[in-house]
Amino acid sequence: LELRCTRVLGLIAGTLAVIFGLGFAGFPARTLTLYGVVATPGTTILARFLGATLLDIGFVLLLVRGVTEQPARRGVVWGSLAGAVLGLLVAIHGQRIGAVNAFGWTSVAIYAMLTLGYAYFAFGDPERK
Repeated sequence: LELRCTRVLGLIAGTLAVIFGLGFAGFPARTLTLYGVVATPGTTILARFLGATLLDIGFVLLLVRGVTEQPARRGVVWGSLAGAVLGLLVAIHGQRIGAVNAFGWTSVAIYAMLTLGYAYFAFGDPERK
């Protein structure tokens, strides 16, 4: 069950990362506008960097879903948990200071769900490990 569940979490997280990555890398001005951020040359290039990173993470998560070796799976879970927690903190901070509009709450929600999912597998029932 745990392997199947981590595969599903990897599919969800990887797919979300690829979708958002394509938006930020391929259509940075449009994507920034969704968040209420003015597209300048500086924000556009940073959005493209974010998109490239999201695509990288997304493809890795999609490609390692079938890994059965416990140390490798544990590394993916813990690394993804760290990234999800940091992303959640940044998303909350962005909302608190008004850096983005209400659409930014989608990032808070996504990172919160990913944090819960990865935390479940990182700190779950010790009998299953």
